[in-house]
Amino acid sequence: MLHSELMKFAMKTMRVGAAAALLCLLLTLAGCGSDTGSEEAQQQARQQAVLKARQAVQQRRQHLRQVRRAEAREHREAERRRARRAAARERAREEARAREEAEEQEETAEAEASECDPSYSGACLDPYASDYDCEGGSGDGPEYTGSVAVVGDDHYGLDADSDGYGCE
Repeated sequence: MLHSELMKFAMKTMRVGAAAALLCLLLTLAGCGSDTGSEEAQQQARQQAVLKARQAVQQRRQHLRQVRRAEAREHREAERRRARRAAARERAREEARAREEAEEQEETAEAEASECDPSYSGACLDPYASDYDCEGGSGDGPEYTGSVAVVGDDHYGLDADSDGYGCE
């Protein structure tokens, strides 16, 4: 019975990597490892072999726990690095979208500005209109405007007193 229990223990121990200690135990049980011949010496040798096997098992288990902890730490760090990289990619995408949006707004503003006569500011006058007159005045149009600043050539004749402001 003791022999079968020791064999079961030996098999369990071999699974976790303590084969050398078990070999010593099996040799002791077989009587090959002891020349004393006395039952007491054999018993003591068996106890020492069992103790060594148990210590080997404990050391192997401790080593496996340390390896698992290290692997878990490494896994957590890898996850953190992946999360940081994903966040950086998302920020880059957001920045690119913001740049594209700003460029679109700038293009729209330029397009709108190009639809206004560059000689006048304060109101958008159609550069393709044949004539502009002041609102509420005696002109015959076809286009009318309120007060504007004349910043270039006054080709519509809106600044009658040449002070830089038309339709005042």
